[in-house]
Amino acid sequence: MNEFDEYEFWFDAYTPETIPMERLAKYMAALAKMLGHGTSVHFDRMVSGSTVNILKVGREDAPKVFHRLASVGTGDGVADAESGFDELNVLLRDDNAVGRLSRKPAASSASALVLQFPGRDAPRPHKFGPFSEPAVVDGELVRIGGKDKSAHAWIVDPEGRTWSGELSRELAREMAPHLYQGALLRVSGDAKWERNENAVWTLLQFKIHAFELLGEDSLGDATKRLRQLQKTDWDGVDDVDGFITAARGDGEELH
Repeated sequence: MNEFDEYEFWFDAYTPETIPMERLAKYMAALAKMLGHGTSVHFDRMVSGSTVNILKVGREDAPKVFHRLASVGTGDGVADAESGFDELNVLLRDDNAVGRLSRKPAASSASALVLQFPGRDAPRPHKFGPFSEPAVVDGELVRIGGKDKSAHAWIVDPEGRTWSGELSRELAREMAPHLYQGALLRVSGDAKWERNENAVWTLLQFKIHAFELLGEDSLGDATKRLRQLQKTDWDGVDDVDGFITAARGDGEELH
């Protein structure tokens, strides 16, 4: 008796002979993330025709993998499984393709559809920007320099994110003594943002116009203080972008 569940991932882009290795690797990585249970999920073979990948799942983890896939899109799915599903849809959309995942249980000779991937047919979120607005970042100065008329500073905020900003050489000289001193700086300026079709915000440009020293506290102490703050009304806002837009009265336009 077959000891493996067999999964067939089909999509109508490329063939086994034409798909670039790098592209195939991205599909396989997203599939692996979606299925999880890495030690029990194995690539078996590719089938001719459209691109079809055959995967096998060991009997011990087969029910767990099936349950994981069945929860995708229900609101109760595992985060990695949902993320893998979304990544596959983006890959398919970019390849102008659709896909499907079928399962043949170990004790059966028949396959049944598990998931469909709309890919090119999925509605695309709106793209916003680029637009500019004032920005303030608190953090530690970890790098500063530049060879042209302007300079650049790198700030790490209390959550570990790195912000890169452009500033004048004069301002860079004033800021330089605080490099790696553990002091918390507040830098302010103008930021240019863009939201892509995957609803991901990207900082395109940050021009720093001023900074101030907030104190000699370490970033660790600052982070601790931030996390000890009481909950605010923001915790109850599901769509922060929409809330801000409505509050600003922008309607459909960004200024």
